[in-house]
Amino acid sequence: MSSFDGGGRLRILSRLATEAGSPALAAEADSLAERVAEGRFYVVCVGQFKRGKSALVNALVGESVLPTGVVPITAAVTVVRYGERLAARVRFLAGDWQECDPHALSSYVSEEQNPGNEKGITGVEVFVSSPLLESGMCLVDTPGLGSISAASTAATRAFVPHIDAALVVLGADPPISGEELALVQEVAGEVDDLIFILNKADRQPDDDRAEAIRFTERVFGERLGRPVGPVLQVSATDRLAGTGPPRDWDALVDRLVSLAEQSGADLVRSAATRGVTDLIERLLRELDEQHAALLRPIEESEARVEALRRAVADGERSLEELAHRLTAVQEGLSRRFTEERDRFFHRVLPDALRDLHGTIGVERATGAALRQRAIGHAIEVANRWLRRWRQEQEPQAEALYREATERFVELVNQFQERLAAVPGLERLPRLTPEAGFKAKSRFHPTEMLAVVPASVGKWILDLVVVRARRLRAIERDAGRYLERLLEVNSARIKNDFVDRVVESRRLLERELRSLLRELSASAERALEHARQAQAAGAAPVKAKLDWIWALRAQGEALRRERG
Repeated sequence: MSSFDGGGRLRILSRLATEAGSPALAAEADSLAERVAEGRFYVVCVGQFKRGKSALVNALVGESVLPTGVVPITAAVTVVRYGERLAARVRFLAGDWQECDPHALSSYVSEEQNPGNEKGITGVEVFVSSPLLESGMCLVDTPGLGSISAASTAATRAFVPHIDAALVVLGADPPISGEELALVQEVAGEVDDLIFILNKADRQPDDDRAEAIRFTERVFGERLGRPVGPVLQVSATDRLAGTGPPRDWDALVDRLVSLAEQSGADLVRSAATRGVTDLIERLLRELDEQHAALLRPIEESEARVEALRRAVADGERSLEELAHRLTAVQEGLSRRFTEERDRFFHRVLPDALRDLHGTIGVERATGAALRQRAIGHAIEVANRWLRRWRQEQEPQAEALYREATERFVELVNQFQERLAAVPGLERLPRLTPEAGFKAKSRFHPTEMLAVVPASVGKWILDLVVVRARRLRAIERDAGRYLERLLEVNSARIKNDFVDRVVESRRLLERELRSLLRELSASAERALEHARQAQAAGAAPVKAKLDWIWALRAQGEALRRERG
């Protein structure tokens, strides 16, 4: 058992970061420690702009605390948390939290008054006395995807690692955008609890909403590899105004209350574990950078910082160029996977049908029971063949991925070779053909019970016709169902492979960008520390090196702990 609890490890981290001269890292550790101590977890609203996310948060807390409007409003991530009285505070890029008028949030979070977040807002918190938030739940309003501001979309994506659960806020027109789908896939890779909401239900006819919900459940179910229903229909504006039918509002509140009661503590612990792991690695990199800076001449460190600045800019440009090339790789892989899937389907269908007919032929059940048993056998046969193909296909898919990404690997390595003159960049993660997928499979087979071939007439005929004729009819229907199962689920396996290619690419790019930026900032801090130490003479430099070594040993010990 660890001697450190989550909060204890974070306090140690904060102290080490402060001693290492990284106040920003210490502040992050303090903020996470405060969150853990107060039992706060983040339920984040995500979705396209103008879905009514801000209005939904207002309706959930029972008060119009967030500004809403016709034009895109939210330009910065806003956390709504419990407080005895209504209050608000903002944090700027350089500085601590500052109290602000909660009725004047538009000047900080609206696109009109803070376009592209030109004011440098890094955080907004609103405190409200809402019973829903007393458990420690914090509702988070994020900038909408697809607005005119690229900074808004970037702010939403940057918050993904902090999400504990998500409210996916959708609409009926359009039901979902490609950017929304990609973001939800990204969020689903981080958290298990997703609640899907169709907002503005008062504005669409029943048929349009029903069609949008069916489409949403199908698309998300296929992409995430798990059921996403039910999609809850609500109208935040009706709820705030006290008008219109409640629709699924009570069900939404019940889901949130249940989440807090059953999973809140687990979500807080998971957030602490993720945060501690990330902070420790960043602290160790910071100390390594300082140690190296003390050992090299100041002029060399200055040249390194300038090279790193150029490397970050060059890296961003190169990754954008490489992204276009990898898109072509993805399209080629998709075609290859599709060809493999088509070959499988046509190759195994005759054998699978023979398996099914042989199983049905020895059944002793009669009447309706025989038909039901035949459907069960069709599911078993389909799953057996799909499982066998998937096990065969996994290494082949990895091989295809490696083969198709060889050119991309070569381009990434060429880029990294250009940076080889900058000490420290050897820590950049290298993509190799042997690396394979970075993303896990999310495939789960569907049984499509809604398309089971059974009508009332067929059930009646099963009772009256002779067994031989009845058996042929049941085998025919079960065979068609088996064919459909193999067709749909093999396509889902193919899509899962394609999705893992996309996810693997996204994870790689995010790691490269994050590490480049972190290295640059760390090098600048290390240079400043080295200047101060070297100006004092050789003895202080030696003492500083010993001190860094001792700090690093404490960081390593903290990493070995399992809090």
